[in-house]
Amino acid sequence: MLILTEKSSVANDFALALNCPKRTGYYSNGKIEIAYCVGHLFKLQDPEFYEARFKSWNEIPCIPKQFCYAINETVSKQAHIVLELLKKHKDDEILIATDADREGEIIARECLKLSGISDFHKIKRFWVSQALTPDVILNGIKSARKLYEYNNLAQNGFARQHADWLVGMNLTRYVSVAANKKLSIGRVKTALLSAIENRCSKIENFKSEKYYEFYASFGAKRFAPECKGIYFEPDDKTKFNNNELSQELKKDIEQKTLVIENKTEKKETHAPQLYNLNALQKDAFKYFNISADETLKIIQKLYESYKCVSYPRTPSKVMGNENVELVKQIFLDLSKIYPDFYDVLQISDISLSNKRCFNDSKLEAHHAIIPLENIPHSASDNEKKIFSLILNRFKIAFSAPYIYNKQIVILSVNNHKYKITGNQTLEYGWKKFHWSETFRSNECEEQENEQSLENIDWNNLLCTDVETKEKYTKPPKYFNEASILAFMENPTSIDENTTKLIGLGTPATRHTFIPELIANGYIKIEKKNILITQLGKIVINAIRNSSIKIFANIEETTNWEKKLEDNPEQFENEIKSFIKKSVQEKFLIELKEDNNSEEPICPICKKPLRLGTTKTGIKNWYCSGYSQGCSFKIWEMFNGIKLSKKDVILLCSRKKTSLKTFTSKKNGNEYKAKLYLDTDNIIKFDFN
Repeated sequence: MLILTEKSSVANDFALALNCPKRTGYYSNGKIEIAYCVGHLFKLQDPEFYEARFKSWNEIPCIPKQFCYAINETVSKQAHIVLELLKKHKDDEILIATDADREGEIIARECLKLSGISDFHKIKRFWVSQALTPDVILNGIKSARKLYEYNNLAQNGFARQHADWLVGMNLTRYVSVAANKKLSIGRVKTALLSAIENRCSKIENFKSEKYYEFYASFGAKRFAPECKGIYFEPDDKTKFNNNELSQELKKDIEQKTLVIENKTEKKETHAPQLYNLNALQKDAFKYFNISADETLKIIQKLYESYKCVSYPRTPSKVMGNENVELVKQIFLDLSKIYPDFYDVLQISDISLSNKRCFNDSKLEAHHAIIPLENIPHSASDNEKKIFSLILNRFKIAFSAPYIYNKQIVILSVNNHKYKITGNQTLEYGWKKFHWSETFRSNECEEQENEQSLENIDWNNLLCTDVETKEKYTKPPKYFNEASILAFMENPTSIDENTTKLIGLGTPATRHTFIPELIANGYIKIEKKNILITQLGKIVINAIRNSSIKIFANIEETTNWEKKLEDNPEQFENEIKSFIKKSVQEKFLIELKEDNNSEEPICPICKKPLRLGTTKTGIKNWYCSGYSQGCSFKIWEMFNGIKLSKKDVILLCSRKKTSLKTFTSKKNGNEYKAKLYLDTDNIIKFDFN
């Protein structure tokens, strides 16, 4: 029997459960062998593979009749090991245990395809979302299903992979030849770039307008509870272009009020649902300023190494119907460590009747992210922060709703009408266990900011004061890493209509697009804000005025996402037809130099550098190719001075910085020097 996993760490988990000693590049006990990939072992061939003429970028379109694959050079050794083992076991039972999602399915099918295996009748699929403990692995092997039951998932994945290649290879060439500069185009990232440019443009062109609002305070007598209301006119008009009403409304002070309307509506706010990957990435950035990319890496470690959380790359915010007893047991286990978990358990609804938490109809490939056991003490600070989010969301998600009365009172004073709104808490529910003042949901903040209207004597109120507030209209906010993930999950079209659109990309890949756009020079991040560069603006505006303008249209892009889900084959064919037609027209673009878009590039692997913060709080410029093994970095502070972005760009370009003043640590004397990077990539002084 052969088992194929996606990662070496997962293969190791299987090896421990099945008692398979480690060999070179795989595990084996004589009867069972476990092979492992290192992500995608294979990649789609470049255009020139299909025909020699495609070596010229002017030759488009390239539409292969059949897509072919090549070994990824960086993992060539492991690819050959996997292929040899698959060929060896082609007539034996094979268990596919790559990640239980579309990407994992494609990784496995690529391996089968390249090894020449097309008969799937002896191949089964291991599909679980829990942490891979020995019991979970053994039960998962017993319940494995036939691989062909996942054919639709594979078709969807290959159609997406092919479409992204067709768009990337052909339209990148199409645009780059016209610009005489390599300009990367992508099916999803170009639509995202369009949304970012649109937001930046609205902010840039926004003209703030002054307006006035009038607020009155009301009280029955000294020390009695007071409340505030806003003056309004017919059609609920509360904003006015001038303050002419100010003196008129001052006459209401010390006047009695008349209750025109007093309406109370009982409402409830449910606890936030369990985390999926996107929601967790958004909160990690919001509360801890941890990027989406870093959050995924951390939670992957919590899942694979510490085994303290469930599978991370999930789009689901619910558990399966069969997970009720699992959740109860986790609560009991965690209550031995965290006593408040036992308190929550007493009033929580952990049953099939709780459809916000247990719902097979809302469950996708994996259930929501939940804690499985406590995180080890040796974990880093950021790992503990991410775990604390998962732990405390789990704690409150099953709790009763917060119930309150929403009260709206309309008062009349001298025929002037004021609207008073507020809340009266009836049952705190999940809010009773809300774990930290720092981590409050938007709904929670809105409700708690509203005034309490308890013990107000509505029949004996006087107007005690009238206040005129001068305000200004505000532009929309720039996207940041949290809000861009929210946008991709629930996008709106450029004109921001209310049409519900399907999400952009997948939960497992959404965090990758911002680093890509930065590397392309299309966007930059300043003070957490995502900004369009001059290059990005030129590229997206040229696309909007071209035959491929569909890629700058959020609504059209999400329509294609829906077609991909509904009919992968038709979707792929439509992409091919569109590309063939589009590249017949001339693409017009004129580039201008944009000094602000320049980013420091790693002198070793030529990937962009990013500014990050270490666990100890020290900043450095590190290579974005670190996951592929590049360890190049430049510390932001060097011998007591802070290196600017311009300094880092010069150093990485093998140029000297401007003259800088340093202070000797030995005697306190000042000295001046320029800095440069030597052939060993070490910063050196130049005293000439």
